[in-house]
Amino acid sequence: MTMEPDRDLPEGLPGPESLSEKLPSDDTYVSLEEVQNLFREAVDGDLPLTLLGGFKLDFSGNQNFHKVFFSVRCDCGTAALLSVEVGKSKTLSQLKEALPGLVQHLKIKAEQFTNMSCEMHTLMRGGGSRQALT
Repeated sequence: MTMEPDRDLPEGLPGPESLSEKLPSDDTYVSLEEVQNLFREAVDGDLPLTLLGGFKLDFSGNQNFHKVFFSVRCDCGTAALLSVEVGKSKTLSQLKEALPGLVQHLKIKAEQFTNMSCEMHTLMRGGGSRQALT
């Protein structure tokens, strides 16, 4: 049995040409979801980072960036919030090219945090006040 394109597809299903139109190409602008997925894959299991979704905070006040948040935790209970901004005008191929450097930067920041003493973390939680240690 041979199928003729589009004619034998069940009603409601897109034809092959419309499917390819919906797949992102490397020259399209990246969406926040694509940025998050690329970072999720890049840091998965290799770094002590957890990708945080659902943040609607924009500390920079710049609407032209996708902001991706990560947390890194210490055994003492202190957590650090790290973030990366990716310009909304960046393409998928540009992000893929920059991703190793961005992940390396996150790794350095995560290591700086985890290499701090728990005493320093306590100071950070208390806003830097020496009273937080007593």
